[in-house]
Amino acid sequence: MRTKSIKKNKINIVTLGCSKNIYDSEVLMGQLKANGKEVGHETDDGNIVVINTCGFIENAKQESINTILDFVEKKEEGAIDKVFVTGCLSERYKPDLQKEIPNVDQYFGTRELPQLLKALRADYKKELVGERLMTTPQHFAYLKIAEGCDRPCSFCAIPLMRGGHKSTPVEDLVIEAKKLAAKGVKELILIAQDLTYYGLDLYKKRDLARLLRELVKVEGIEWIRLHYLFPAGFPEDVLDVIREEPKVCNYIDIPLQHISLRFDKRGHRSDRQSAHGQSDHGKSQTPEPRHHGSSEHESCRIAVRHWDARLRLGCRPQVRSHSESNPASTPGSAAQASG
Repeated sequence: MRTKSIKKNKINIVTLGCSKNIYDSEVLMGQLKANGKEVGHETDDGNIVVINTCGFIENAKQESINTILDFVEKKEEGAIDKVFVTGCLSERYKPDLQKEIPNVDQYFGTRELPQLLKALRADYKKELVGERLMTTPQHFAYLKIAEGCDRPCSFCAIPLMRGGHKSTPVEDLVIEAKKLAAKGVKELILIAQDLTYYGLDLYKKRDLARLLRELVKVEGIEWIRLHYLFPAGFPEDVLDVIREEPKVCNYIDIPLQHISLRFDKRGHRSDRQSAHGQSDHGKSQTPEPRHHGSSEHESCRIAVRHWDARLRLGCRPQVRSHSESNPASTPGSAAQASG
């Protein structure tokens, strides 16, 4: 028998998947708070639930589906009132989900934030540049500098779920970084489907280096870390920034899982040949790890794990990075590495 829920008017955001989803949930929560809504992240007392799903790999899809079913069951029991679903799974499989799990109140794609807010009786406020409710520990935050991907890789569904590449203007990112610093953030982790593409749409060139030089000027930010850079077409001026700017970690997260030219050709991965040369060139141009009175540092190495390999270029702090010092606080999974 359906019972009436006790607590009202609190929205519970549940986040699955990668760091991009965490960022999106934080933006959604910021918008809701600006509309006067009571909102929490993965709490037990919300009567309205929004599930931000992942749809990249099979395990992530199953986790998302199971989570949806769990909350639908709670809705049917009367423990909660409404269930909304957004994110990559919903973007990619909305018609199937609507047919198979019809008890969800509404499904939204990755580019339907205004519509989702309207369903939650809130208005999308364009003026809220950089306003987020953080879910990470106070000392670090993700900074999403671009959305989507233009690469035509046949094995990847990111363009289907996230659309084409779209950079966020430098000035908006600087504003966001300043607001994060004012909240006590010390480390910025730059994320996107591909950081190396940054600026091609807005500035007609790869402009990650200029963005980094602007971000290092933000008072309060001590470390800037780069997550997910495609090896082919890597902007070499980024290496100059790493070498010259102490705030930028000697760390580059690069997927080399398709270093086989034959595999890449079959996967329609572009610029295959240059990936080999880029990794060698990056190692030769990377500065030695900076020592700050401590022997705790990572030397330059290539860590190969099955299909996923990352080039980590000597992360140099006197202690481990803010995010690495507490592994449990940093969302890390195959989903984060993938996209």
